[in-house]
Amino acid sequence: MAGAMRRSKTSFRLGPPDLRAPFRALLRPGRDVLPVYHKQLPGWAIAARRLGLVLGILFAAVIYGLSCAILPPSLLIVAAAPLGLLALLVVWALPEAPAAPTRLLVYSVSAFLFVTICWPNYLAVSVGGLPWISLRRLVGLFLTLLLLICVSTSRQFRRDMSDVLQAYPLIARCLIAFFVLQALAAIASVNPAVSIGRWVNIAFTSTAACFAALWVFGPGGKDVKWFTNRLLIAVAVLMVIGLFESRAQHILWVGHIPGFLKIDEETLQQITAPTIRGWYRVVTTYTTALSYGELLALATPFVLYKLMNASGWPARIFWAAFDLAVFYSAVLSTARLAMVGFLVAHALFGLLWGVRRWRNGRSDLLGISATMMYPAFLVLLGLAVLFVPALRVRVVGGGVAQASTDARGIQFHMAVPVIAKRPILGYGPGQGARAINYQTPQGFLTIDLGLVALAADYGIFAFMSYMVVILFSTFELVRAGLRDRIAAYPAEFAIASALIVLVTTRIVLAQNDNDPLFTTLFALALGTLYSAKRLAGWVPGARKGAGGAAHRRA
Repeated sequence: MAGAMRRSKTSFRLGPPDLRAPFRALLRPGRDVLPVYHKQLPGWAIAARRLGLVLGILFAAVIYGLSCAILPPSLLIVAAAPLGLLALLVVWALPEAPAAPTRLLVYSVSAFLFVTICWPNYLAVSVGGLPWISLRRLVGLFLTLLLLICVSTSRQFRRDMSDVLQAYPLIARCLIAFFVLQALAAIASVNPAVSIGRWVNIAFTSTAACFAALWVFGPGGKDVKWFTNRLLIAVAVLMVIGLFESRAQHILWVGHIPGFLKIDEETLQQITAPTIRGWYRVVTTYTTALSYGELLALATPFVLYKLMNASGWPARIFWAAFDLAVFYSAVLSTARLAMVGFLVAHALFGLLWGVRRWRNGRSDLLGISATMMYPAFLVLLGLAVLFVPALRVRVVGGGVAQASTDARGIQFHMAVPVIAKRPILGYGPGQGARAINYQTPQGFLTIDLGLVALAADYGIFAFMSYMVVILFSTFELVRAGLRDRIAAYPAEFAIASALIVLVTTRIVLAQNDNDPLFTTLFALALGTLYSAKRLAGWVPGARKGAGGAAHRRA
C-alpha cells in the first residue's frame, strides 16, 4: 500500500517543464527509413554540389527570363513549352478520384459550341504582339484542362474512352492519326515557330473539342437531338443578326467595339470592311460570308432531321419555315457553297428517305417510287441549275463570280507540284498557302481550296486520314440508319448528310473558322455509332468466337 502511494505521488508530482526535450528529440539520431540508406557526412564536396545546383537553377532562370524578354512574339510559344510540359506533369500526377468532373465537361462542350458560332473570333484581347486572347481560345483552354483532369483522375473515364475508340477501330485510328500528323507537321514545318503556335491553337480548340465531345456523345449519353438543339439555336441567332445586318449594310457592332477587345486597327478594318458582290454579303460573326454560308449548309441536314421527326403539324410548319429561313440566309450571304450545300443536303435527304422506306416496307409504293424516280429528279435539278439564270449564278457561278472560279482552277494547278515536293508531312500548319504562293490582283496571299490546303499543310497521309474518317463514318452511319425501324428519319442520316456537305464545302473553302465544328461533327458520328452498336448488343472487349458471342448476347 505504501508502494502504491509512493507511485501515486510520483506520477502526480509537478515540476518545471523541460523546454529542451523537443529539441533533444530532433537532434537525437533516428533510425534510417531504408536499410541501404547512409547519411552523407558534411564536407566541402557536399557543399560544392549544393551550391552548384543552386547556381545552375539561377542561371537557367536568368537565361529563360532573358529569352522571354528579347525573343520576338512569334517565338514566345516555343519559350512557353517548358511551362506547358510542367502543367501537363502536374495534371498527370493528380491522384485518382472517385468520380471525374464529367458534368462540367458536358457544360463546357455546350458553351464551346455556342462560343465558336456566336462570338466573333476577332473580338479579342491583343497584348504586346502576343497571339489574340479570344473567348474561343479561353473556353478551349479550360475545356482542354478539364479533359486532361478527367483522363488523369478517373479510371472509368479512360475505360469509357477506350470503349468508344474500340467500337470502330479504323475510324478511330485514322482520327487519332490525323491529329498526330498535325503535330508532326508543325514540328517539321518550314517555319516551325509560326506553325507550332498555330498547332497549339488547334490543340486547344479542335483537338480537345473532338475528344471531349467523343465522350459526351458516347458514354456521356448525349445524342443527336442534344447537339441539334444547340446548333440550331446558335444558327437562329446568327440568321436574325444577318437579317438586320443586310438592312444596315455593315457589321452591326462596328463602331461599338470596346477598346480592350480591339486588335490592331488595320487588321480590324480588313475584317469588318463591307464586301459587295452585286449586293452586300452578310457575314454575321464570321470573318467572311463563305464561312457563314458553310455553317448554314452544315446545319441544313439537322433542320430536315427535326422536320421529319416533329410531332404534330405546328412543329412541322415551324421547321419547314426554319428551312426556308436557312435558304434565305444563304441567299443573303451570296456564298455559292451555301447554295450547293443546301441543295446537296435536300437531295441526300430524298434519296436516303426513299431507300429506307422501300427497304423497310417492300409493299410501300411511296418508297419505291421515290427511289426509282430519284435519277429523274437529279436530271431535273441539273437542268434547272444550267438553264435558270438566277440559280446558275448562285450555284455554278458567272458574271462577277466567274473570277473566283477561275482563281480556284489556277490554284489547283499551282498546288500539285508544290505538294509533290513535300508529300509526307507537308509544309506545316498555315504554311501551305505560302508554298503555293497564289496572290490576288490586290496582292493578298490566299488559298481557296480546302482539301488542297489540307494536303499542303499536313501532307498526303493526313489528307487520306481525314477523308477516311469522313467516308467510312458516312458509310457506317447510312448502314445504321437503314437498320433503324423506329425513327421517321434516323439521326444517322442527318450526320452522314452533314459529312457529305462538309466535303462539298471544303472543296472550295480553306478558311478554318468552322474547324472546331468539323471535329465535333466527327466525334458526334463516332459517338452515335458507338451508342447504336451498344444498343444492338455489342459489348466492348468481347472476343470473337463462342465466348464473344455470349458476351454480345449479354
